[in-house]
Amino acid sequence: MSVTQLSVFIENTPGRLAAVTRSLGQAGVNIRGFSIADTEDYGILRLLVDKETTARETLRANGFMVHESQIILARVPDRPGGFAEVLDAFASLNINVEYTYATANSLIAFGVDNRERGEAELRVRGVELIENVELATL
Repeated sequence: MSVTQLSVFIENTPGRLAAVTRSLGQAGVNIRGFSIADTEDYGILRLLVDKETTARETLRANGFMVHESQIILARVPDRPGGFAEVLDAFASLNINVEYTYATANSLIAFGVDNRERGEAELRVRGVELIENVELATL
């Protein structure tokens, strides 16, 4: 029940982020969620998109280094404490949340150190998990 995340390594210079997003837009790829982690010299843009194959090929054709990974995308209860409940599910299994970021529609992306166990625990707790097919239709 995981989704594909693309991580794009970009120089931390004016216009580089625009170049990534422009190339995706021109290829007809819609960005559904993103996160940026940066250092002084470079950044890592984590992307959730509706057409991961097209996005990956487009970015590589435009000279960007792209890494693909599988992450958990969960519909977190949109109420006070809902986010904490999901994080508690990971903690109960001693699963480390390495990063997280919000997307549209109360969806939150989780990069964890044991995706399979994390997904199983969230299913037991009734948390809706999203797959690539559903992500493309949001």
